[in-house]
Amino acid sequence: MSTLWIDASAGAAGDMICAALLDAGGELEALTGALEPLPLGPWSLHTERVVRRGMAALHLVVEDPTPEVHPHRAWADIRALIEGADLPERARSRALAVFTRLAKAEARVHGTEVEAVRFHEVGALDSILDILGACLLLEQLHVDRIVATPLPLGGGTVKTAHGLLPVPVPAVRELLEGWPAAQDGRQGELVTPTGAALITTLAEPGPMPSMTPSSTGTGAGTRDPRDRANVLRVVLGEPAAAPLTDRVEVLEAQVDDMPGEWVPPCLDALLAAGALDAWATPVLMKKGRPGLLLGALAPPQLGDRVAEAMVRHATTFGVRRRTSSRTVLDRHSETVDTPFGPVRVKMGLWEDEVVQVAPEYEDCAAAALGAGVPFSQVHRAALLAWQEKP
Repeated sequence: MSTLWIDASAGAAGDMICAALLDAGGELEALTGALEPLPLGPWSLHTERVVRRGMAALHLVVEDPTPEVHPHRAWADIRALIEGADLPERARSRALAVFTRLAKAEARVHGTEVEAVRFHEVGALDSILDILGACLLLEQLHVDRIVATPLPLGGGTVKTAHGLLPVPVPAVRELLEGWPAAQDGRQGELVTPTGAALITTLAEPGPMPSMTPSSTGTGAGTRDPRDRANVLRVVLGEPAAAPLTDRVEVLEAQVDDMPGEWVPPCLDALLAAGALDAWATPVLMKKGRPGLLLGALAPPQLGDRVAEAMVRHATTFGVRRRTSSRTVLDRHSETVDTPFGPVRVKMGLWEDEVVQVAPEYEDCAAAALGAGVPFSQVHRAALLAWQEKP
């Protein structure tokens, strides 16, 4: 049961993720052999060693000798291609989950039905190879759990098939919903739709988990800007066998003048800033005034950001902060197939025993909405699929 940590603080793209996984021990020959039978037309893959601002990295190059014959593809065509391919089952499930999330993001952006989505840049040959390649490499490396850093937003504009768009482009903005993101003033497209879809679908946000590293990898982006090393790093290792004890910051503020409809967006802002959890509790304040106790848990390195979010989105003039220790189960996620689509299932382990199993709320809610069935039905189906897996 291997754990992969992705440091995407400099940016993320599909080719960078694949290159980092190859650098961490993935085999290019085996990857090419698994992809060659797919009906995608002529293509080839090769890697090259490069240096990005002093950091050695691996760069993955997709050779497309006839780009004019690779048309934009509909979501239904890509789904049929993946479902009909001879792929390891978990790699297939992961790839379908990534493309499903991407299709839903594109549908929201363009105001259309998911089944009507036609991919442009993401439907291009290299993006299909990047997503399938990443999922196959994860299987090569026996990765069960994936954890990733907050993603940088970037800025400015970028030229796309739809014309000049602001960064982050609309699809990335949709994909980042619910995922911690950082804005540090850097310009340019730091995260592509393919990179955002892979990370937000397959990973959970967080710092590097406690594990024994077995290998590391560094994948390079195509561009080599002067202001940063355009690389994505991964660490592969075995998770700690026992429950973990770590440190968190507890942030609190009491308010008595905050309208109730402000509370949900405030909690959303705390989570977007990197909080592990956020809540509001009714309290009785001085002079008998009813109020709320706003609270959040945050990793120590994100405490300042969460505190800023609390003072910006609540009516408080200050935030109390203290450091606390907690014992947590070791966690990893698997994607299971249900009659309503792929759903991620989170597991909590005490030593080597699975003691908690929980389908991911966002996946169940999206699948229920798409299928027109109750949330509880999707939730039960995901638990059953997990229980019946080999």
